[in-house]
Amino acid sequence: MSEKSIWQSLKTINVEEEKLVESKNGLRYISWAMAWSRLCDMYPDAKMEKHCNEQGLPYFKDDQGWCFTKVTVTVKDKSITEVLPVLSFNNKPIQHPNSFQVNTSLMRCLAKAIALHGMGVAVYSGEDLKEDDSSTSNTTTKNAESSSEPSVTVFESPQDIKHPFSVKSPTGEVKSGDEDLQAIIKIFDEFLPQCSSYESVSNFWKENKVGLSLIEEKNKQEFQRIKDDFMNRRSNFKPQ
Repeated sequence: MSEKSIWQSLKTINVEEEKLVESKNGLRYISWAMAWSRLCDMYPDAKMEKHCNEQGLPYFKDDQGWCFTKVTVTVKDKSITEVLPVLSFNNKPIQHPNSFQVNTSLMRCLAKAIALHGMGVAVYSGEDLKEDDSSTSNTTTKNAESSSEPSVTVFESPQDIKHPFSVKSPTGEVKSGDEDLQAIIKIFDEFLPQCSSYESVSNFWKENKVGLSLIEEKNKQEFQRIKDDFMNRRSNFKPQ
């Protein structure tokens, strides 16, 4: 089977319908175990490698002491190596991780490497804010997809992420909604009109997925309203 057909086969998997994407405590994440199981169902010979440093430990440090993990996933003859920082409970890079944090990073890295083969890649590329096919040309859709950069947030243990939630505006202003859902919704309504380009609308969405996921979990009707507002705002601009 060719590389292209492997990519196409994995990309056509609807990770939402197959319940590979889960939501907990306001965060959406792909389970590494479910992703690996689904991959091996299709390609039993798939392999994964956790890379180790010279001391045999499964993580590395850069010149400033920040830690990261590295995982390679091979499907047929195609190998993809992904690198991911070791993160704290609040999703910040750390310099002195414990064994649990290293293991969590490895599993997140595994899920991301699988996605780079095609499975669930839409979750990483911000494609949950999609074009309306009925009103948008194929050219616009292709430009939107090509401008989407991987913005991966994989939480195998989302319960570790704590409040308060904050929302970052297109101009860089940050406001905290604490745990008040209505306050977070009002912040999105306040910040969205500040988006002045197609790209700024897309980036505003992708940079604030924690708050958006919380709204989706607690109030799906309000989440859909906000999503429609984002798409309507973006329709006022052309992609660069």
